[in-house]
Amino acid sequence: MVDSLIDFLHTLMAMPVFYPLVTVLIVADALAPVVPSETVLNLAGAFSASRGVPSVWGVIVAAIIGGIIGDNICFALGGKLISRVEALDPESKAGQAIRWVRRNMNRGAGATIIVARFIPWARWVATIVLGSVRYNWFKFVFFDTIGVIVWAFLSVGVGYLGGRILQDYPLLAMLLGVVLGSSVGYLIQKGQNKLAEWRDVRQGVSNV
Repeated sequence: MVDSLIDFLHTLMAMPVFYPLVTVLIVADALAPVVPSETVLNLAGAFSASRGVPSVWGVIVAAIIGGIIGDNICFALGGKLISRVEALDPESKAGQAIRWVRRNMNRGAGATIIVARFIPWARWVATIVLGSVRYNWFKFVFFDTIGVIVWAFLSVGVGYLGGRILQDYPLLAMLLGVVLGSSVGYLIQKGQNKLAEWRDVRQGVSNV
């Protein structure tokens, strides 16, 4: 069964249509963050390192295109979707993402846009909230593009690293790639929170 799965993925990822599929998946993820786009990028990177397909650069480019298109569509729909954001359970992952976005937005929208790209629900909330308050679109595009590029390189890159480490064991390589990829977003979020708390303490001290 494992060999059949590996063969299926090899066939799929070797097809030219795989790259447009990645783009469509990431656009869908931007609009509805239940689609595991990071997992797909981690898997593709790991598979590329262990089996030679797909092209790492092809996946990265497809991911960047999908991320930018999806985020800008979500930003444009911000005013219409904000009511759904407000109605989310505050104790759910999405609700916690709302609190994170609004808390950090006051500290700097640019940094929040970039960091939120690594947190599935947070990036969805951030684009909607910014769109609903008519945040400057040119600034959004600038920061969002930076975030998407870094996100694409890291998501595919950590998967590729996992594939290299376990090159002779493609299934384990893919699992390691997903674990590494999941860890990246968590560490970035925690690091950003620590930095924001440090800034708050510094500002509090300077205001005394």
